[in-house]
Amino acid sequence: VTAPVVTPGVALGDCSSPGTAIARSYSSEPRPSNPAQRSCEGGRVQIQVQADRHFGNRIMDPVRVTVLLAVDPSVVLDLQSLSRGTIAFNGQEFDLVSSLSLNAGQSPLDVQSRRLRDGRILTKIDMIVQSSVPASAAPYLVFRLDLRYALGNIRDAEGNATAAPDWRVLSTPVVGLTMSPTAAAGDSFMESELEPVDQVRPWPTFGLLVFGLFLVLLGPAIIAIKWINRLRPGRTVPPNETAWRVLNRTFADGKRYGFSPAHFRAIASEVRKYLNSSAATQSELRSRFGDDPQLNAILRVLGKCDAVLFAAQTLSHEEIVELIEDVEKVVPRP
Repeated sequence: VTAPVVTPGVALGDCSSPGTAIARSYSSEPRPSNPAQRSCEGGRVQIQVQADRHFGNRIMDPVRVTVLLAVDPSVVLDLQSLSRGTIAFNGQEFDLVSSLSLNAGQSPLDVQSRRLRDGRILTKIDMIVQSSVPASAAPYLVFRLDLRYALGNIRDAEGNATAAPDWRVLSTPVVGLTMSPTAAAGDSFMESELEPVDQVRPWPTFGLLVFGLFLVLLGPAIIAIKWINRLRPGRTVPPNETAWRVLNRTFADGKRYGFSPAHFRAIASEVRKYLNSSAATQSELRSRFGDDPQLNAILRVLGKCDAVLFAAQTLSHEEIVELIEDVEKVVPRP
């Protein structure tokens, strides 16, 4: 262990130990305790250092450290170095957090003092510090605060006290702060790496984008479909047009494959629907359509169909042609 470089004009007193004033420790010794306490100058200076969290810290994480100094009224403390941002005189692993990165009204340094009942002065120093040292540089980081203190003034060669205080180094006990192995900075810093880095997307990104687009367009699509399929009044189809839709298919099918009883049943059914006389007999038809000029055609159409369906008769080609002509007279083509 080598002693630290002493600041000119400042002596190493009882409150400064060369072994604990080293800037960084690479030894495999156990991490220093938290909180850490020490007493020096015969008990006239008592020190306690405590960090709110001494484990799991990451690089540039804000760390809250509290230093308590209980000194006799004859001891003079100098906090000017700390107000300038100097935490350790011989190199430091921690720096005060910039006030720009804190919330409005929050300060990285807060110093409060009050007098105790026994006459001693208690000074409480609250600091918010951070470190840029990678986790791989040491098993833990060491926090130490260096200040100046004086027990009296410097004496000249004749032994008379001068106006200059006899400043000495006050080093607080060290507190070890372990670093988290996750999200650490690593060993190499790439400040000069300015090349663009390819963006890597997780594999389900494309599917999730398609699904999200489907959900976004689902509502407008449903509204559009409802508007297209809205209820609109259609054209009223005349009865003769409805009948001829079936009759045209029936005649075409019969001419191609031959007329069967099914064809005549369809012809009779459509004619009766058109006449609105589905269950009327021959006598009822004569009574109802007695004055209709197409009465004979009606009776001939239904008579030929009934002969095929109920008497099992077979119509000749001429009779089928006559049947089609009579149907056109009864049910006018549209």
